[in-house]
Amino acid sequence: MKRNLSAIKKALQFGISGAVGGFVGNLITEPFMQRLPGSESFFDSVLSTGRWFGLVGGGIATAIMFGYYYYIKGKPQIKQALKNGGLFGLIAGAISGAIAEGIYSGIGNGDNELLRVICWGIAGSLLGLGLAQRIPNLGALRGTGGGGVGGVLGGCLFILFAYNLSGTAGRLAGCAAIGFWIGIMLVVAETLFNKTWLVISYDTGANRTLTLGSEPVTFGSDENLSIICIPNVSPLAMRFQLEAGQIVCENVDSGAVSYLRSGDQKRIGNCTITVGNSDLPAPTPANIPPTFISDQPAVNSFTSSQFSLKLGSRVIPLSAGTQLFTSDIPSLTAAASNGLVAIVTSRSRNELSLGLTNLCDRAWWATDIQGDIKMVEPESTLTLALGTQIEFGEIDGEIV
Repeated sequence: MKRNLSAIKKALQFGISGAVGGFVGNLITEPFMQRLPGSESFFDSVLSTGRWFGLVGGGIATAIMFGYYYYIKGKPQIKQALKNGGLFGLIAGAISGAIAEGIYSGIGNGDNELLRVICWGIAGSLLGLGLAQRIPNLGALRGTGGGGVGGVLGGCLFILFAYNLSGTAGRLAGCAAIGFWIGIMLVVAETLFNKTWLVISYDTGANRTLTLGSEPVTFGSDENLSIICIPNVSPLAMRFQLEAGQIVCENVDSGAVSYLRSGDQKRIGNCTITVGNSDLPAPTPANIPPTFISDQPAVNSFTSSQFSLKLGSRVIPLSAGTQLFTSDIPSLTAAASNGLVAIVTSRSRNELSLGLTNLCDRAWWATDIQGDIKMVEPESTLTLALGTQIEFGEIDGEIV
């Protein structure tokens, strides 16, 4: 729910920014548009349209980048928006406008409105592709697709406005519509087709959503080092990244690396970061097997314990039948209503081999003394071995 609400807010912010950029970009070009001759050669038409949509595209790209920076940082970043949006938007807009005009005038003879809409889609695609190089983890495919769909939707409105309003008013409204829909559809494409994301929940109640991918999403107090700025923490405190299908979180201060799955959370400064992954949905309680109860009395289990689980200053002896509840490991949530999150099971009659079965609603991550990392999914069992480190969400344990 938080992700959906945050995505809607993000889409509206990008859309409004794009609309303002399209409006302003066209407003700048209007004096030049009025001085254009009434009839132009094919080459002149391509050049004038490229020049016109270059300024419009530069305005749209700059404004969308402004919306992006305001979304993630919560304050205006005009200089960065101009630096990362203005020039490439101008170039992409000029190229796409020239290509679109060439197709429209050359193939459609300037009177095929369907082809005109397709040309707006081409222009939007190139702008989206350019923005994908500036917005972390948006991706070329999502940027191109979102920009193309936005261009088509905005192009339909552009034609509608052109027929119902005067020349200048129609172009202003039409370019605003194109910018609006390109901004909206970039976020829609990003939200619908990305598999991994972060929901950042601030103590103030605000939420932001960022796509996770091969480019690291960084958190810290230094704006030059961090995408998300958090006050009163290290300049670069935490880094999230998608590597080989695994969600990796690095605590830069300690050097600790953890592997996360959907629903896992990390706390830094004034915000909580929740991982979302559509490939690793949280398991349902219906799939959790019945609780295993050992025939051996608990008192005997504790006295004959081979292993213990160290949780901070607490040490819990582990023997066949030992049960761990949410009161033992508060960071875990039981899949069943009995509050049981783990149980020690025996894999042989003489109890020389013990395992810890996961009965909670999320995976654990276990690192053995050789440094090998293993995911312990719900319903699966981890063979106990001395020195194994287990990450139970926010709480770390060790087999001793």
